[in-house]
Amino acid sequence: MSWLSELFGGGGEDPRAVQQRQEAQARIDAANAASAGERQMQMQLDYLNSLRADEAAKQAKLDAADPTSLRTSAMNTIGSYFTPEFESGWLPDTTTDPYEQEAYAQQRGTADEYLNRLFKRGVITESGKAAAAKNLDEQGARVRQQLQDISNTILGAEREKLGGIAGRAKERASGLNVGETFDLTPYSASAQSELGSFGKGLSDLYKSQVPSDLFDTASLGSIAGGAQFAGNRPFEPDITPGTKEDETDLYAGQKPVQKRSSTVF
Repeated sequence: MSWLSELFGGGGEDPRAVQQRQEAQARIDAANAASAGERQMQMQLDYLNSLRADEAAKQAKLDAADPTSLRTSAMNTIGSYFTPEFESGWLPDTTTDPYEQEAYAQQRGTADEYLNRLFKRGVITESGKAAAAKNLDEQGARVRQQLQDISNTILGAEREKLGGIAGRAKERASGLNVGETFDLTPYSASAQSELGSFGKGLSDLYKSQVPSDLFDTASLGSIAGGAQFAGNRPFEPDITPGTKEDETDLYAGQKPVQKRSSTVF
């Protein structure tokens, strides 16, 4: 008897070999179990696919025999893509928000620059400028509403186009007869193409619809003058009267109000 037999009281097999053999068998058993599970899942999947194929075949037979069923099936296909109110989902009201904000900031900046020119040339005082700026703030709500109206008009027109595409698909589906088929692809592709073109040109389209004079600056001078009691600041012209720049400025070339002087005898 070997020393291993005496040590382990048996046939003398190395315990490490026994352990390795057991681990190998465990791996084989696990692999077999996984394979069996995969086969079971595949059988279930095949069964479900078979059921679907049977249902599709039954529906095809119904469609072939009954145009009403064919049309209903086509309408369901359309409804799954062009869902109710899809136009607003594809083009939400927030679509034009960046262009509204840009237009507002640009035109308010132009109005503020106009006030700054009046102030620098001495036409209005600090208090007059503040009064005129407050008036611009008050105009802001009206300007924002005008910009929102422009957005509504642009988005409304595009939504009508998209709705028209869906409408043509429904018109086609409602006129299907026995033996005909319905393909949604031309309509879905047309809708996506229209949406893509609209998105690419939206910035330029929006800018083209915005008037250049949303803020009323014509009355700012009189508002400022009323607040400062009409010209209580020395005049410091920086525009030469009669020049082209002068023609665009209400107060260019205006003479300063001269202070009265008296002689004491």
